[in-house]
Amino acid sequence: MKEPIGGPASGDPSLLRRLNAAAALRVLRERDEITVPELASLIGVSRPTAQDLTAQLLREGRLVELTPGSGSVGRPARRFRFRAEAGHVLGVDIGAHKVLVLAADLLGRTVAAQRVAVTPELPAHERLEAVRAAIAGCLAKPEAADVRPLATGVGTSGMVDTEGRVAVSDSLPEWTGLDLARELSDTARGPVVVGNDIQLATLAECTGGVSVGVRDCVYLYVGNRLGIGLWLGGELHRGHHSAAGEMVAGDGWELSYQRLLDWFAGHQGADRPTRENAARAVVTAAAAGDGGAKYTLRAFAEALADSLARHVAVLDPQSVVLGGGISRAGALLAEPFAERLGALCPYAPTVQTSVLGEESTAIGAARLALEHIDHAAQKSPTP
Repeated sequence: MKEPIGGPASGDPSLLRRLNAAAALRVLRERDEITVPELASLIGVSRPTAQDLTAQLLREGRLVELTPGSGSVGRPARRFRFRAEAGHVLGVDIGAHKVLVLAADLLGRTVAAQRVAVTPELPAHERLEAVRAAIAGCLAKPEAADVRPLATGVGTSGMVDTEGRVAVSDSLPEWTGLDLARELSDTARGPVVVGNDIQLATLAECTGGVSVGVRDCVYLYVGNRLGIGLWLGGELHRGHHSAAGEMVAGDGWELSYQRLLDWFAGHQGADRPTRENAARAVVTAAAAGDGGAKYTLRAFAEALADSLARHVAVLDPQSVVLGGGISRAGALLAEPFAERLGALCPYAPTVQTSVLGEESTAIGAARLALEHIDHAAQKSPTP
């Protein structure tokens, strides 16, 4: 006998109802509107069950019934849409140079944002105060007047363990060992869930960016540091210790940036070269037509491809997405990178440049909060 959606026929009926409701909400989020027969067909339940689901979701405020259109013959079918404005989440990106907070509705659409500039040297307690100020500032925006967050997602640099604690962080002072969920519980609304910033940027790109619908993707963050995110089999791959994608010393990544630093030292006077200002200067000069900068950027792209080729050969992804600050170079970076990667790998993936920019981690953090809400709804008998 065919099992009903969500588990065996002999299982808990309340669990089955929750699983059916979760399946219905997933379908409803993907469509502007839907009828009961369409819903029944898409989630594999009977029409009476679909009617009960829509009635339940209407009572809970998660659905809106649409007004029938004019000019129809006979009794029009009842149509519904997902009520994305029924709740909100926060997505927080805690970085070396900025704290970015986004408030998003239940479809992940940003309704308010607040950015606070910080410095890499900032002590942990001051960085946390900047995070609290950014959250308060976002919620104080006029456009956030109706925002009552149900959960908060946080993305941060460093390895984040399965409990949401920062296991190791080399880029933020005093950050290793921090329990961010506990530290922010006095400010963030609802449950706080924490993830690695590059993994969350990958989640954002593959659920709402250039790689939507791609089952296997490698996200390469190219900023003041390098990092990899893995999207495998249509899901974010975090690894056994949630550390998938961490760079290993001696893997050749450091040599890529040396080309940018050398160019900067020869063209920018007495300023101390850093990865950030060197990358920005090379990209700006290359975009303006400077031949030397173009050559340097091409050499940088080829060195990146050399280092990534072994990962691509092993994973065989459909797509590689270039994100982070240097990805603003667009085709000047992507084209030589793709050309070199194609020459080194048995099957060349599509190479795309991120469309989410510096908001990608905050968007992914909001998506993480939405996933937490969905997971909790499947476990709890109350909405």
